[in-house]
Amino acid sequence: MSSEEKTTPRPPVVAIMGHVDHGKSSLLDYIRESNVVDGEAGGITQHIAAYEVTSRTPEGEDKKITFIDTPGHAAFSMMRNRGARIADIAILIVSAEDSVKDQTIEAIQTIKKADMPYIVAINKIDKPNADVEKVKQDLLAHEVYVEGYGGDISVAPISAKTGQGVDDLLEIILLVAEMEDFKGTPEATATGFVVESHLDQKRGVSATLIIKNGTLERKQFVVVDDTMTATRIMEDYTGATVESATFSSPVALAGFSKLPDAGSAFTTHTSKKDAERAVAEYTKLAQSESKESNTHEYNADQAVVPMVIKSDVAGSQDALIGEIDKLSNDDVYFKIIKADIGDINESDIQTALSDPNTIILGFNVGIDTKAKSMNEAENITMKSDSIIYKLTEWLEEERENRRIKKEVEDVQGTLNVLKHFSSTKTKHVIGGSVTSGTITMNAQVKLIRRDNEIARGKITNLQLGKAEAKEVNEGNECGLMVEMDLEPASGDVIEAYKLTVK
Repeated sequence: MSSEEKTTPRPPVVAIMGHVDHGKSSLLDYIRESNVVDGEAGGITQHIAAYEVTSRTPEGEDKKITFIDTPGHAAFSMMRNRGARIADIAILIVSAEDSVKDQTIEAIQTIKKADMPYIVAINKIDKPNADVEKVKQDLLAHEVYVEGYGGDISVAPISAKTGQGVDDLLEIILLVAEMEDFKGTPEATATGFVVESHLDQKRGVSATLIIKNGTLERKQFVVVDDTMTATRIMEDYTGATVESATFSSPVALAGFSKLPDAGSAFTTHTSKKDAERAVAEYTKLAQSESKESNTHEYNADQAVVPMVIKSDVAGSQDALIGEIDKLSNDDVYFKIIKADIGDINESDIQTALSDPNTIILGFNVGIDTKAKSMNEAENITMKSDSIIYKLTEWLEEERENRRIKKEVEDVQGTLNVLKHFSSTKTKHVIGGSVTSGTITMNAQVKLIRRDNEIARGKITNLQLGKAEAKEVNEGNECGLMVEMDLEPASGDVIEAYKLTVK
């Protein structure tokens, strides 16, 4: 019997998705009886992470479930998309108080795009304003048809705070997993995805992996894109050292040569030579694709702002870069010249000194002593925060400050020249009819003949009837003196404009 035929049931990998404050972390906290909420900045989960739990079926059988906690803030859509790709089943969590919100809709779109089975968990049913039926109705508008409302999507009313309904939710997860019939081959070499990576000061570059098939053993080699490590020390999600790990399990490895990208696939090799060959092949392909890719095209009116990005972990870095890309527009282009993990350091200041316009942006990181001291002399623009949307709001202000200010000609009014009365050198007396807007005293004007601008000048006198006027509005005839080099003629158009800086 071949290894492909030796499949066994595989525990489900579950992603919890939804709006920023609808209770994802609280639900996981209750399920695994540990606390991740207190340490999260602003109450928002800002790292993707994996946890394995054991749930007992009504028949008394213990079954494992792996949960991926995906961040809920809008800035982390990229990480949520990766969570959906890594996961087998999604839980769409919706507050019974607030119902469907923006990130709820985004999570629904992500789930549907991934074409994955999902369960709706209606949280906060212990709250006084909870309305489970309203949530079900609101979901209909987004083509989420739960049981009892025209569909077969399972729904579990729960309270992550009291635990009410959570056992029912776990039971539904296991039922969905049984129906989907997830399988794995224990004898195969492990493959799966990177959930998160970070730089550990003591252990070097570390990553959390989710095994989707096969078994990972000690003395093997894991390859992620252009980086690799030997499986000398493996840890489970609790930090305990393990000799091996099989499908659906989260496992932590250290010793990568560089930070693996969160969401990247990994492969396992039994020999170092094979692993190095896989890294070389990926590097060659990546270099070829890089040469073919288009570079950013600048325009003369666009300010280019170089940026050094520092973040605590790779997933956060991806989310931050995604937000920065959105902020670039026709006026300002944020050009990332360096993106790295860890505190802002002396090397980052040195990089920033290549251009005085550079910004150093740090997410959930500190600034080391040498960098602080060096920057006191160099005065590089620097901002660090543990809340991503505070960084993006600050960047929006910087974008406004740094864009190239342009003088724009705002047309105030137009006048058709009806008659030319007299001229003295550059001063011309004419009569006309205001066809749009307002013609004002001392306005700058253009002389338009047959749709072409032929001269510019200024209104030095304006009369409405026989009285001097400061302005003449649309629909009125007036007399005016215009100072310009060319003589206006009947049929010409006078266009009055105002220079404004925008």
